[in-house]
Amino acid sequence: MSEFDLVRQAKTFHKAALLNRPNVVGVGVGYKTTGKQETSDLCVVVMVRQKMPLVDLPEEAIVPQEVAGVRTDVIQVGFIRALETPTDRWRPAPGGVSLGHYQITAGTLGGVVYDRMTGERLILSNNHVMANSNNARPGDPILQPGPADGGELGPDTIALLDRFIPIRYNSEPPTCTVAKTYAWVGNSFAHILRAEHRLQVVQSRATATNLVDAAVARPIDPDYIRDDNLEIGQIDGVVEATLEMGVCKSGRTTAFTTGTIRVLDATMTVNYGLERVATFENQIVSTPMSQGGDSGSLLVTSDTHQAVGLLFAGSSQATIFNPIQAVLDQLRLEIRRQASGKQALVSQAQIVRQKYQAMLMSKANVVGVGIGLRHTGGKRTDDFGLVVMVRHKVPEILLEPEEVIPTELDGIPVDVKEVGELSPF
Repeated sequence: MSEFDLVRQAKTFHKAALLNRPNVVGVGVGYKTTGKQETSDLCVVVMVRQKMPLVDLPEEAIVPQEVAGVRTDVIQVGFIRALETPTDRWRPAPGGVSLGHYQITAGTLGGVVYDRMTGERLILSNNHVMANSNNARPGDPILQPGPADGGELGPDTIALLDRFIPIRYNSEPPTCTVAKTYAWVGNSFAHILRAEHRLQVVQSRATATNLVDAAVARPIDPDYIRDDNLEIGQIDGVVEATLEMGVCKSGRTTAFTTGTIRVLDATMTVNYGLERVATFENQIVSTPMSQGGDSGSLLVTSDTHQAVGLLFAGSSQATIFNPIQAVLDQLRLEIRRQASGKQALVSQAQIVRQKYQAMLMSKANVVGVGIGLRHTGGKRTDDFGLVVMVRHKVPEILLEPEEVIPTELDGIPVDVKEVGELSPF
């Protein structure tokens, strides 16, 4: 029997026990990683939603170092869910999906950020995605999906524009009536005299520079947005970019892509169309990892999922990002560190509750949905899960298929608790 077959046999024999452990979402065969370096040693790979320090784990959640004499390795894979298209309508909406001001085409919802003064959860993206390249006002509707993906005012309005950093263009169409009249008169004479040259008027600010193309919007309902990013998971604070850093992003057009940071402290000239050109200082340049519609995507480190930059421009050869700390400072925002241990499990349960609350509350017998400690055999455990509160517990055999409450949603266990008919006291 080959080494692979021996490891696979151990995995098969112990997979039920391993999958029954809290936090475990998968078991397989792979090479063991030691000190962030993959070795040539085959092992049983145990995939978990979140890696946590041993001191934070209850005994029943600890993965043994070996099974049937075969070593194990634990890797974090996040919440495993059926993949949907970033251009779909999402409620609640994660980072990485289609979004835009009601008068543009579509860009990307970057992710959830927090107001430094109030602690309010807000949506981050670009000025040219949510503020229509300076041509918007606070309170304007933001659609998810964006208009190009079928988003409509009213049913698809997910947020209202809160604030943005104006883009200072080096050149843009004129607004001065005197200058436009002067050019019209001059061009009229040129036409009469059959001259080959014409006057063109532009607003010119040769020294104008920018640091960010960024805006934030306030969701019309806090439950309309999720704290994670599609195919990435929770964002764990921020970190400064470094050369050759491995990065990834989730965007409306190209979905999940990876790349490498090639240039820092870059001065870039960006063409916004309609005769508008802007210069940006201190920018991050990566290998190509985006296309049109990915603007607004959050750039994060591939290994730790810390925010690095905000995608706003690019070409077929490179992608350009604002440094995330500059974005946060100019808009007075913060991206919070991910909670550790049990707090992290509660955060993940909150994401799942947001996603499925409407579906659960639509069931005839359900009066509430929350998060709490699970009960097994009449005893409380230390495991967190969703708690679905019902008027009366009914044997599943007596329920219609649409009335059955699932025992698990996106890897989070679901408990049903009878609370009776609720009324005001």
